Amino acid sequence: MTERARFRYSVARLALGALVTALALSAALPARAQTETGAICVATYADLNGNAIREETETPLAGITVNLSTGGEVIATHVIAEGEAQYCFENLLTGAYTITFVDDPAFRSTTANEGTFNLDPGQRLTITDYGAIPLTTAEDQPAQTSATVLETTPDDEELQPTARLIISAIASIGVMIFMIGVGAIVLSMRMRQRRDPRRARRYPQGYPPPPTRIRPPGA
Repeated sequence: MTERARFRYSVARLALGALVTALALSAALPARAQTETGAICVATYADLNGNAIREETETPLAGITVNLSTGGEVIATHVIAEGEAQYCFENLLTGAYTITFVDDPAFRSTTANEGTFNLDPGQRLTITDYGAIPLTTAEDQPAQTSATVLETTPDDEELQPTARLIISAIASIGVMIFMIGVGAIVLSMRMRQRRDPRRARRYPQGYPPPPTRIRPPGA
């Protein structure tokens, strides 16, 4: 093999090696992009003046529940703790995620409570702080619909069990006396009818009553 042929052979080998390396790198980059994770960070604040703008004097608002969902399914939930300035949902793959600050009757939102965001590989995304007003005054609390029990006075107090038993016994005795009296009246009337000789006799229907005296023939 001549020197010129060897040179061409070496160049061809180098070119082939470079091509194989390039193909290997191009195949590895998408896999790395898929495995490189990111994060979405959220924060809350007590919007006491209700202007939907966080000011330096407005502190984090504890008790807010935050849901992280993707594809319509909640995959993580976090409740903001007392004094927690920020919370991050970590180890998230590339894709679209929805952050939802759950409605709570103890707070009134002053900012949007839901949003969907696209997360790139390795990105740490911090979304706009969520603001709400704590409902601490009587005017802000939801109307109470359950019934309340008024304070009872001595005149309205319920009878003691012993008093209820005595009243029930007296009522039962009164009913018994009344029934005995009615029964005695009915029995007395029946006995009087049996002793009365003038009580009208009854005869079968269609037959005349017998004569009181025997009539002589031809009379």
